[in-house]
Amino acid sequence: MAIATVFIIVSKTHQYTMFYQIVCDALARPELPCYALNSITCAMTRRIVKSMTAYLTRTRQPSTDHCAACGTPLTRGYYFLRDRSERYCPECIATRPRCDACSAPVGDQHWTLHDRRVLCNNCYATAVFDPALARHLYDETVSAIVAQLNLSLKVGVEFRLIDEPGMAHVRAGANDDHHPEEKTLGLYQRQGRLRAIYMLYGLPKLLFRTVVAHEYAHAWQGETCPLLDDDGLREGFAEWVAYRHLLYLGCTRAAQRMLTSSHPYRPLMEQVLALEAQVGPAGVLKHIRAVGRGVAAS
Repeated sequence: MAIATVFIIVSKTHQYTMFYQIVCDALARPELPCYALNSITCAMTRRIVKSMTAYLTRTRQPSTDHCAACGTPLTRGYYFLRDRSERYCPECIATRPRCDACSAPVGDQHWTLHDRRVLCNNCYATAVFDPALARHLYDETVSAIVAQLNLSLKVGVEFRLIDEPGMAHVRAGANDDHHPEEKTLGLYQRQGRLRAIYMLYGLPKLLFRTVVAHEYAHAWQGETCPLLDDDGLREGFAEWVAYRHLLYLGCTRAAQRMLTSSHPYRPLMEQVLALEAQVGPAGVLKHIRAVGRGVAAS
């Protein structure tokens, strides 16, 4: 399968990254909750923050269900992920590889992509591999954001679907202090009038659209709000755009998940939502424009 890859050395970038890992041994420390970490790197500020997002909870109560990964009866208790119905035995939590999209332990039947990323069957079922489909979803997302929030651009943004080595190459050109194990899902870059949004292929459709919405918001900021240097307002607004897009699609459960997650951008988005409650969506855009043009304080 041909994957379009373009490498551009840039002077200004934004990155949205996710990196999952288990931070306690589920078998050796059964009394502790087990977490999947989400590491977010923002190249604009060169800072790394970590939060507990894909939250695994253990119960010692036996169940008549079977482990979603190995099929073993859950007679010794089980783990479950927040917002997921699947249940997992302690052995699979401790030993099985994780899906690179949702962080759940993968079953015996799973998918390994050419860049060595692993997908569970659930994520693979809606994963975006075809460049034509990716372009269609990208165009749909942008059109929806323009229709909903009127975030139109005078200068177009190029779209590129790339694999993980390609994304790493693009990130290397940004010359930021990122950890080599961080996995970038989407990336907006600008060099003069040349602007591009890079997306990692193989993301589930809804995650793909959410990340596109976030990155497109940064493209709009770059053109409309050139003086917006408040990192919290910038990231909070981009998350707000992604949240509003999910509501526009009718994906209320996914939108609600953004409000209850421990993602480091959530409190920043909440500040924008608080502003929206006072002045409405149009007022939020007016405020962003004013701050980004240096005529109002953030």
